[in-house]
Amino acid sequence: MTYFPLTDAQRHWLEVAETVGRETLAPRAADTDRTATFPAEQLAALRSVGLMGLRGDPDHGGVGEGLLTACLVTEALAKECPSTALIYKMHLESIEMVCRAPTAEQSANVVPKLVAGEWLSTVAGSEAGHKGGAWADAPKASVAQVDGGYEVANIAKSFVTAAGKADSYFFMCSLERPEQRPKQLMFQLLSDDLDWTVDEPWDGLGMRGNNSSPMTFNGRIPEERLINPDNQPVDFFPVVLATYAATYLGIAAGCYDRLHAHVAGATLADGRRMGDVETIRGRIANCKVEIERSRALLYATCAAFDEGRHGGPQPFYEAKVASDQLATFVTAEAMTLGGGAAFAKHLPFERYFRDARAGMVMGLAHDIAVQSIGRLLFPKPKEDRKK
Repeated sequence: MTYFPLTDAQRHWLEVAETVGRETLAPRAADTDRTATFPAEQLAALRSVGLMGLRGDPDHGGVGEGLLTACLVTEALAKECPSTALIYKMHLESIEMVCRAPTAEQSANVVPKLVAGEWLSTVAGSEAGHKGGAWADAPKASVAQVDGGYEVANIAKSFVTAAGKADSYFFMCSLERPEQRPKQLMFQLLSDDLDWTVDEPWDGLGMRGNNSSPMTFNGRIPEERLINPDNQPVDFFPVVLATYAATYLGIAAGCYDRLHAHVAGATLADGRRMGDVETIRGRIANCKVEIERSRALLYATCAAFDEGRHGGPQPFYEAKVASDQLATFVTAEAMTLGGGAAFAKHLPFERYFRDARAGMVMGLAHDIAVQSIGRLLFPKPKEDRKK
C-alpha cells in the first residue's frame, strides 16, 4: 500500500506496472542478472502496455502523466528487475527534453516514435574524465560546427546504458567559440547518425542487464538533431534525479518484500517462527519505516513538481540521497538476516544487494549529490560567484 494520496490515473498506471513487473520482469530477473543479458523481452512488454511514453504529450501519442506517476511506475518495475527499470528510467530521462521543447521536425518525425516505444532511447552523457563518479569536473566533449551540422571526432562516453542497443541517444557536448565561453549543446541522435563503437562489454557487479558500456562516436550530427535551439525554459533535472531515486527505492522495496515473505514463512530449528524473534522483527520493522520515510519524501517532492510549487533542485537531491542510502541499508539487513543462505545465493537478497550499490556510484554519484545539497545549504555570496 501507499500512504500517499493518488489519483485514479496514477493508480491505474501503478497497477499496469505492477502487473507487467510481476508477470514478465520477475520471472526473468534472476537469469538477466546471472547471464548479464539485455532485457529485450521485458522492454517489449513495457512498450506493449504503453509505458514508454508515460510523460509524452498526448498530441504526440504520449500519456501525458506527471513525474509522480513516472516514479510510481519506475519503483514498481525496480522491485522486480532493477536492470530493466534502470533502462526504462534512462529512456524517460533521455526523451524529456525533446518531448518538452521539440522543433517542428522533431515533433513530426522523432517524438512520436520515442513516446510509442518504437525507438528505445538512452543517455550518452558520462564523460571519460569523470571516471564514473563525476569526481572531476570533466568538461563536455567538444564538437565543431560545420555546414549542415556538427563534426564529432573520437568523442568517448564512459557509461552508456543500453549501449549499442538503443535506437536514439540523448547526447551532450559543448561547442567551442573564439573568445567566448563554450556553448552547451544537447542532441537527440538516431543510432545511425554517427559511426560508433561499443568499446568493451559490460560486466558490472550489479545492474548486470543494462549494458552500460563505454562508447566512442565519430561523424557528423545533422543540424535537425539539435534539441531546444530556441533555449526554451525546460525544468529537466528533476526528472533525472527523481527517477534515479525511484529506481533505488524500488530496489529497497523489492528486497524488503522478499525478506518479509522469507521471515514470515520460516521456522527455526528450535521450533520458533522466525518472525517471533524480537531482534529479527525489530530490524525488519526498521526497514519498513525507512522505506516509508524515503517514499514519502520522493512522492511529496514529485507532487510539488507536478503542481508547479517546488522551489528548486534541493528536494530532488535529497530524495536521491535518501533512496541511495535506503537501498544499501535494506539490502544489507536482508543479507544479514538471510545468513548463510543469503551469502550462498540461495535467497534473492544478494542480487538486490549488488544492484543497490549502483546508487552510490552510477549516474549522479551519491557523494556528488550530497555535496550539491551542501552547496545549496551554504551558497556563496553573490559577489563570490563570479570569481
